[in-house]
Amino acid sequence: MPHSKFLRAVGDSLQFLGVSNFLLEKAGSGFVVRTAEPVDPGKLLKPNVSEKVWETQTSSRRHAKLFRDDGALHYEDSYVAWLDAQGKRKRRKRFSAQASATKNLPQLMRTVGRHLDRVECHAYRISWGDQEVHLDYQLAGGNRVQEILSIAKLRELTVRSRFRRAPRK
Repeated sequence: MPHSKFLRAVGDSLQFLGVSNFLLEKAGSGFVVRTAEPVDPGKLLKPNVSEKVWETQTSSRRHAKLFRDDGALHYEDSYVAWLDAQGKRKRRKRFSAQASATKNLPQLMRTVGRHLDRVECHAYRISWGDQEVHLDYQLAGGNRVQEILSIAKLRELTVRSRFRRAPRK
């Protein structure tokens, strides 16, 4: 799966959990996310009875693997693929998603993922802040690259990429 899809799925999860500042590192085939403030696992619980009826034991077990004793969030590749599938289903139902796409965390992380896909990096680390994003990645030849992107620049790149996309059928 491309970095852009993985990062958008992780961004959906982080946005849902209320995380806005974090350090994300590629760890094997998954990701480790460290936050300055502890994340409440209770946010993943469904708020009302009708939603709990549809909650499966499998999805509850998947969520439980996210939170580890070290305080970090561990996104395994199978969990990220599951998050991506859940996100696709939700996005199909929302027509207004296009309007806010340049402002939300998942879309901005998707843009960063596209950049990482384009440069074909192998290992990377993303430090996400309120005003800027620090990228540190390793290229195929072993060279390390460090970049700083402002959130405003990421929004601009997100808008540009939307105009370049082929129309959906």
